[in-house]
Amino acid sequence: MVAGSVAVSASLAQIAFGDGTYRVPQDIRPGTYRTRGGDGCYWARLKNFSGQLDAIKANSFADGPAVVTILRADRGFETQRCGNWTRNLARITSSKTRFGEGTFIVGTDIKPGTYRSSKGKNCYWARLRSFTGELDAIIANHLGGRAIVTIERSDRGFHSQRCGTWTRA
Repeated sequence: MVAGSVAVSASLAQIAFGDGTYRVPQDIRPGTYRTRGGDGCYWARLKNFSGQLDAIKANSFADGPAVVTILRADRGFETQRCGNWTRNLARITSSKTRFGEGTFIVGTDIKPGTYRSSKGKNCYWARLRSFTGELDAIIANHLGGRAIVTIERSDRGFHSQRCGTWTRA
């Protein structure tokens, strides 16, 4: 481990880790992880530990819950202010048709359908085919005012920032 701490339970599905920089696969295993939320959460999938911009394969800033898929080809993973990451991908929303900011798993956290945002200034949303954070993971996205979006059954995830609460129309 480069920095941070990893708590390992008896089940690999319950591996958890917090702030720090980790080696893949020595410190953390490849796979999909989620956090239940953090204010100003930052994460990065790394190809090396040089600290240079080109060491970053993909990264994201977000408020609210986050989801990331760490690949076998990744050399490292960095995380700050995200809370604990876990491989437990169980539902985190209280309603599958009303949710706020963050990254959500379609079918688990939210239902497919057409949604309307409650806020509009600088609202950003993205429909996701994966959680790698790479540009090709984005099916469609938008930045602008109040929004209406149709989340498809085939979408893997949905990400939202500064949009307020989404309600199924």
